[in-house]
Amino acid sequence: MSSPGFFARLKLINPSQSVAKDTDALRIGILGAANIAPPALIGPAKLLRSIIVVSVAARDQAKAKAYADKHGIPNTHVSYDALIADPEIDCIYNPLPNGLHYEWTRKALQAGKHVLLEKPAASNEEQAKDLVALAQSKNLVLLEAFHYRFHPASLRFRELVQSHVAEGHAIRKITSIMAFPAIFGKDDIRFNYKLAGGIVMDAGCYTINSIRYFSGLEVESVESATPKIVSENIDGRMEATLKLKDSGADARLIASLTNPWLSVQTYKEVLPRVTVETDTKVFTFGNFLIAGIYHYITVQDKATGRTENLPKQYGEGFSTYKYQLEAFVKAVKSGNKKDVINSIPGWVPGEDSIANMKVIDEVYTRAGMKLRE
Repeated sequence: MSSPGFFARLKLINPSQSVAKDTDALRIGILGAANIAPPALIGPAKLLRSIIVVSVAARDQAKAKAYADKHGIPNTHVSYDALIADPEIDCIYNPLPNGLHYEWTRKALQAGKHVLLEKPAASNEEQAKDLVALAQSKNLVLLEAFHYRFHPASLRFRELVQSHVAEGHAIRKITSIMAFPAIFGKDDIRFNYKLAGGIVMDAGCYTINSIRYFSGLEVESVESATPKIVSENIDGRMEATLKLKDSGADARLIASLTNPWLSVQTYKEVLPRVTVETDTKVFTFGNFLIAGIYHYITVQDKATGRTENLPKQYGEGFSTYKYQLEAFVKAVKSGNKKDVINSIPGWVPGEDSIANMKVIDEVYTRAGMKLRE
């Protein structure tokens, strides 16, 4: 069966109608009237019988009400605390600014709620460790939302790389690029140190995660980190080189939200992509971030220079976020059983979140910048 076409896939990001819900569907509430919630949670939840978005809380009650009306959410809560304390809520989605991830995720876990947490997991490694330990102590699901990992195209690309490595080939270099034009103003939360802003905390955390995920290797050291400083302690662009453990492989990341609108640099970096070079081949995954909309996978033979364009992997046409939410629901419904979670392709275990935050901290340290607090 062929996959849905481009426009059909776009409609599946946030469908107009919802499927009927199971009587035991998980009930999830949203912290904040965030722009990311419609594609990341509200739309995908319409496609699943097993979860329903039941409420949203915002600091401005009028804003929460308007948001709920717009997105068909039946209830609102007067505060984040009230939402978390509601015994009718099973799960919390936390898309708040980075600097609020730790505080409100911790409160949700303390209240016995499973949490789908927007990346990055926290402001620094120590906070991530605390959240993961708390979730484990309470047997709760805590999933950092690296949604790209759950899509069939990502799973296929990782399989290609790892099967090649299993045949005895060595990874020499991996590069991950997520660089965009300057679409956000200087007063955007992404550039606010008090809210744990900075490009490494935004696009950069994806580049680090994708390097680790697709290579299957952890970072031994950050060899260099060159920031473009846009305000005090805030990086608008970061280029870094990493040494990967037990392999001798090098990695390079480029993350930016400050590229000029019209430049050769912007043209070269416009599409998020990962390139894995081994002793004999070069694997490239274009648009890995939102592969459900569009992507490409190529394999180049270094000896002949021949490049093969592999079939696209759209599956049933769903977005990366839908596959992620499906995985989250499965984990929660299992009672957080390790055997079930370990069987979920693309899953982001707590140890993975800690490791990613560790590298983020090390990039900032190497760049001579303060850690996020």
